[in-house]
Amino acid sequence: MKSGSSTVEIDDGHDWLLRVDGQLEDEIARMKRFDRDMTPSGPYRLNSGAFFLKFMRRNAEAKSAGFLVSLDHFERLRAENKLAGPRGGIRLSYRELDGHNLRSGGFAELVQSGYVGTRGATTAHLETLIERTLSGGHAAVVAIESALTSPA
Repeated sequence: MKSGSSTVEIDDGHDWLLRVDGQLEDEIARMKRFDRDMTPSGPYRLNSGAFFLKFMRRNAEAKSAGFLVSLDHFERLRAENKLAGPRGGIRLSYRELDGHNLRSGGFAELVQSGYVGTRGATTAHLETLIERTLSGGHAAVVAIESALTSPA
């Protein structure tokens, strides 16, 4: 990770510490601008938000253990001051999360079954964010489900 970026560390094997920097705050602000359900009457969702935060050990492989929380859940915990960490950072505690987080496998199954994720109009709305992210030299991880059509 480059100097000054947000990092996640494990504190005594139980809590996760996240240093907050301007990049993290900018990315969350960008996510919040685009995180709205444009078609609330569409198919049922447990969570129709577009953004989830994945926390994993520093220098870990992307497929390794970690956990995910929705942007809405993360912001709610922040607003309730349940994530106050040392020196102004964020402390994600398994005790505070009380089991309310997802592992990668469970998250993937929820996405595949359509229980989490955006609906059609919201997905189209997010194309702008994805294009801006990529044109700015940043990476994006996006999952899009669409019907397969057979070749004519």
